[in-house]
Amino acid sequence: MVTILEDETVPYFTKRQGKFWVNVLAFITLSFVYTPIVSAAPKSELIKFWDDREALSIMQVDHSGWQDILTAYVDDQHPSGINRFDYSSVTPSDATKLKNYLGYLQKLEPRQLNSEEAKAFWINLYNAILVDKIVSAYESGSRRAINRLKNGGVESRALKRDAAELLMQEISLNDIQHGILRPIWKDPRVHFVLSTGALSGANIQKTAFTGDNNEELLEKAKAKFMQHPKAVRVEGNLLVLNSVFEWYASDFGENRSAVLAYIRENTSDAMRQAMDGLSRISFDYNWDLNTFDAQSDLAFSGASSE
Repeated sequence: MVTILEDETVPYFTKRQGKFWVNVLAFITLSFVYTPIVSAAPKSELIKFWDDREALSIMQVDHSGWQDILTAYVDDQHPSGINRFDYSSVTPSDATKLKNYLGYLQKLEPRQLNSEEAKAFWINLYNAILVDKIVSAYESGSRRAINRLKNGGVESRALKRDAAELLMQEISLNDIQHGILRPIWKDPRVHFVLSTGALSGANIQKTAFTGDNNEELLEKAKAKFMQHPKAVRVEGNLLVLNSVFEWYASDFGENRSAVLAYIRENTSDAMRQAMDGLSRISFDYNWDLNTFDAQSDLAFSGASSE
C-alpha cells in the first residue's frame, strides 16, 4: 500500500506500518513536501539490563549452525536482486539444527562479549528466530498460516511475543530490535540486515554475522538495499521510498532534510538524477514473503535505480 505526501497539511499513512549540495534546488523542493513522519513502529527505547559489554573480551560465538542453514537455503543471486529463503524445503533435521542453534545462543551471556561480537550475536539471534517462526508455520502444514505469511508477512503481534529467554529474561523480536540494537549501537544499517521476511524488507544475508565481518556485511547490505528499486524509485513524477524511511526516520537523520540527504548520498548517480525536480513523495512496502516463488518481478514495476 502506498502513502502519498503532497503537502504539509494533508498527511496520509500506510496501513502497516553524491554530495550534499548537488542539485540544491531539487533537494530543497523535496524537503518541503516531506511531511513530519508519524511512525507506526515502536520507538527506540533502551532496555537497560542489556546495556553492558566487555570491551577487552576475546570471547567468540559459534555461529556455524546458523551458517549451515543460510548456506543451504538462502539464494543471494536471485535475478530480482532480492535474496530468497527456501522455507518450504527446510528438512526436519535442519529445522532441528536451527532450534539447537537458538538454544545454544540462549545459554550465552551476551553482556560478556565485546561490542562487535555482541552486535553480531543480536543480529543473528533476531534473524534466526524470525526464520524459525516461518519454518515452523510451513512445518505445521497449515495452508491458512502459510498463505497468511505469503501474502502479509510475519504479523506484528508475533514480533511482540516473547521469543527467547536469556539470563531468565524473556525477550521478543521487538525487544532485540528496538530495545537493544537500535538504542545501543545507533546504526541505521541494522534496518538493512534485520529481516522482516518480506520482499521490501532487509535481505537475509547468506553469511552469518561475526565480530570480524560485521562492518563488511553491513556496508554490503546497505549498498545492495539502497541500489534496489525497493529502497527508492521513480514512478512518473512520484518519488517512491521504502517505508523504512518513514517508520524509522529518526535513525537516518535528525530532520527530514537529513533523511533525504542520506537517501541521495547512498543511492546511485542515475537515481539521484531521476529524483531531480520531483515534488511528490510516497512510501511503499511489499509484505509478500521472500520465498523462491514470490513474484518480485511484478512487485517493483517502477523505474529502477540502476
